[in-house]
Amino acid sequence: GGGGGGGGFSNDNLGSGLRQIDFAKTELVNFEKDFYIEHPEVTKRPIESANAWRASKQIVVVGEGVPKPCMTFEEASMPQYILSEVLKQGFDHPTPIQSQGWPMALKGKNMVGVSATGSGKTLAFLLPAMIHINAQQYLNPGD
Repeated sequence: GGGGGGGGFSNDNLGSGLRQIDFAKTELVNFEKDFYIEHPEVTKRPIESANAWRASKQIVVVGEGVPKPCMTFEEASMPQYILSEVLKQGFDHPTPIQSQGWPMALKGKNMVGVSATGSGKTLAFLLPAMIHINAQQYLNPGD
């Protein structure tokens, strides 16, 4: 019969060393959330064109300040170190969830993205996440 492995790992005490934080007495470090720089081609694209593209891809957006989708990797406002790695993989253009998701995530907007398996959801959140993470201050001991 199969078993569940025999390692001795237990997470019963996970977090037991954490201390309670009094946020009223703690000075929080500001952090940047908006890394999106709208590409000139995106700026020139009429909102009607963006809305028609969204409708053709069954993308529904709700809210204020929703950025227009980017149609190419170059329009996505990614740093060169990320853009070059994406292009090395041989992708032609962003998938629909990436086209709309990257500008949203790079702006620090909340987003719910529902899309089929294999549609590029992971890169839709992972690449902006790397940019957000890399831009933040390092943690100090005890943080």
